[in-house]
Amino acid sequence: MREDTGTVSSSRDESNTPQPSTQPLLQTLSEGPHYSAKHLLDLRLMHQYSVFTVQSFEAVWRNERVSDAMLREIPQLALDHDFLMDTVLLVAMIHLAYTDPVSRESLPIYLYRDQALRSFRQAVASISTQNISAVRAASHLLAVVSFAIDRVTKHSGIWVTNWLALAVGQRNLPSNGRLYGLSSSQAGSRSTGSLYGSFSDISLPAAVLPQIQDILPKEESDCNWGQRGTLYEVTASLGTLIAILGEPHEQLWLEKKIKAWAFDVVPSEFLEMVQRGNHRALIILAYYLVLLNLLPATWIYQDVASHDMGIIEESVGVEWR
Repeated sequence: MREDTGTVSSSRDESNTPQPSTQPLLQTLSEGPHYSAKHLLDLRLMHQYSVFTVQSFEAVWRNERVSDAMLREIPQLALDHDFLMDTVLLVAMIHLAYTDPVSRESLPIYLYRDQALRSFRQAVASISTQNISAVRAASHLLAVVSFAIDRVTKHSGIWVTNWLALAVGQRNLPSNGRLYGLSSSQAGSRSTGSLYGSFSDISLPAAVLPQIQDILPKEESDCNWGQRGTLYEVTASLGTLIAILGEPHEQLWLEKKIKAWAFDVVPSEFLEMVQRGNHRALIILAYYLVLLNLLPATWIYQDVASHDMGIIEESVGVEWR
């Protein structure tokens, strides 16, 4: 009888003894004053991202796997990588500024934008096996909202330029990251998987449009003679992209090919020409901008073509118009 009583007593004592591993943690988490204004804004942005922003992406991607990754994988990954968390918060803020114009003026948009871009560049400069998946996720998110960022911040330049820069940059990322439920080989392919599709599966041959043929350099004395190969490569693939519009294809397939042209095809040399304001490159880009009108008219792509066409028209001069 005594032995039984002793056993029960010993068991009761153990159950009433606080666990040493949880007590210090609870004490640490309970320290500190009320939430700061920055903390409350971050919480508001995470709510915006999880409840509203990711839902708005579904109209663009129409892919359950991608939507699930945006909602679950990326926020979880962001808990371990500050630069990705900065990007998630920026994406949510841009969407909030778009959907709630009344509060737009009070939002520290530039603070969050600069922080996200600065921390992302630092992460890219020190890529490792530990952060490559987070780097890829941040790169994809920044590309998704690139046009919206330029619109909300009233960027005066050509909006598609920043988008192309992110597209070209993604090709230089190591391929051992895992994202959107893809295998390492799929995530590292030039086609960025289910996000943008692939340009390589278009069966039509490359063909330069007659309208663009006239502006390509034809003599060695031409100032762009050294770039003729780049200009021809871009115009030939653009001709193929325009040609498929006459074929019977699903709308989503066409949208992916339009985006895949930027993410799979455009060489960095052409991007540099656009950034320098080269008139030939700008005219070629204008033909591509027309195709962006075929993308969903959501907060992500709205007004891109009309804005950039206006900038190009002012830039190229009367002789090129």
